[in-house]
Amino acid sequence: MHPDGYFALVLDPASAETLRRGFCTLPRPIAHHCTVRYGTKNPADLPPPFTANDLGRTFTLAVTGYARRDDGGIEAVVVGLLLDNGRLLEHGFTENAIPHVTVATDGIVEPATANDLLRAGFERIAGPLLLARLEHTWASSSREEPAGA
Repeated sequence: MHPDGYFALVLDPASAETLRRGFCTLPRPIAHHCTVRYGTKNPADLPPPFTANDLGRTFTLAVTGYARRDDGGIEAVVVGLLLDNGRLLEHGFTENAIPHVTVATDGIVEPATANDLLRAGFERIAGPLLLARLEHTWASSSREEPAGA
């Protein structure tokens, strides 16, 4: 974990549960956040369309894709950001090439591996809408306990 932490769209509990119930097939559920900008605590580093004034604000994400590694090591959903004008922003609101939420791992594979998984391809789907709050955090998906643990 970077000492400055990162900015993320952190899922609300109901949205995290929606992902766990609808997409989790692996033993280590995560379904926690979509990374926006890693390695900084300076709100000026947020990518557009975000500004420092958006910290603490709730946004809507739309699930637009799903992938699971063939060996069952990791699975993730692709998400887009639903803008106030109704437009779905599919790229550019996060430093990741493919905005996503890591749903689960086998407990061995690191959650960041989802980036490679999705670059290799994913299934396009019309999935649920999720609510997520823009926050700065130091939380580590690798060490978080699954909900209810």
